Amino acid sequence: MPRPRTVNRKIPDLPRGMRQVDGRWHWRGTDAATKEIEQRLRATGMSMGAGKTPNAARLWWEKHISPALTAMLPSDEVEGTVEEIIRKYEADELPTFKRDATRKEYEGRIRRLRPAFGKKRYPKTEAQALHPGYLRDVNITQHLHDNKARAPSANKDIQLLSRMFRLARVRWGLSTYNPCELVEYLPESPRDEYVSDTRYGEIYAAANPILQCMLEISTQTGAREGMIFDIRLRDFDEKQIELRVTKKPNDKGYQPKAYEMTPDLWRALTRAKELRKKNRGGAASLPSDYLFITKHGKPYSKESFKTLWRAVREKLGLKPREITFHDMRAKAASDASSDVAAQELLHHEDVKVTKRVYRRKVPSSKPLPSAIGGRDAA
Repeated sequence: MPRPRTVNRKIPDLPRGMRQVDGRWHWRGTDAATKEIEQRLRATGMSMGAGKTPNAARLWWEKHISPALTAMLPSDEVEGTVEEIIRKYEADELPTFKRDATRKEYEGRIRRLRPAFGKKRYPKTEAQALHPGYLRDVNITQHLHDNKARAPSANKDIQLLSRMFRLARVRWGLSTYNPCELVEYLPESPRDEYVSDTRYGEIYAAANPILQCMLEISTQTGAREGMIFDIRLRDFDEKQIELRVTKKPNDKGYQPKAYEMTPDLWRALTRAKELRKKNRGGAASLPSDYLFITKHGKPYSKESFKTLWRAVREKLGLKPREITFHDMRAKAASDASSDVAAQELLHHEDVKVTKRVYRRKVPSSKPLPSAIGGRDAA
């Protein structure tokens, strides 16, 4: 029996080494370099299964194989290219990130920047940028235009690239020109989904007890999901609760934000405390332990939370982005008595952000009386 082809003729843009077996794509090395990469990955226990669809296989290759291939390039091929700047950023900056979630987010952005710009030569001066073959602002603008379907994410990718070029100028002395400075970023429309009380009741009814507690905390305090995962048993009592705002880190890695305790909030917190006793290690707990733990006794992560939220979406027949948990934070801001009250609740420095992004409730007014006969007479 002939062995499977390593390139699918019907899908010629798949990387070499991809083959389909029993409806699933697998990858294997086809030359000395890629065979060395395959051997190194298999030694870590990693499977070469790349996914069930061509798109999944391509993304798998870009995530695991492409960076390894780039790293094997001789230094003389990397010098003078954007790949050189990316490598310096990976070596100098990524290890300084304290939060794993932040580091993984930036690693994902680098995985998108590398194939788009890694092999391009960067100009060392503004005059050199005028010469053909060097990375210019027009190349970056075109990249943004090609990715306008994911405008917020594409803008953040280029903001990271701009940060790399600033470091290349002030720290590494590689270039005095930043091709991202004159780039016009893609317009971003703030999300406008408002969760009404009726809709919230449906979501609450479809949620499991743990998620119900999280929903109540978020809609009453405006807390992000990460802030809720980070609640410890010592953080609340009958008088107040103190949450950690990690979006504005200080030397501790967060800023504390205190909220006065209310009967509704206390009810949600004490219910969550009782529910945690049913999980492994939840009965015997220390003040420093997390309030929300999985059945295995581990703190909730984004992945474990997705399971809870996915169950709600499936019960209600919601599309992936139709309603998000972050919309609960916006509901808290929208239901607040004023813009200033919403700003204080969400711990924003600028009320403009609160108004533009989080105040989503449609404003209502009482109509004026009829002008027939004169309004003064009314």
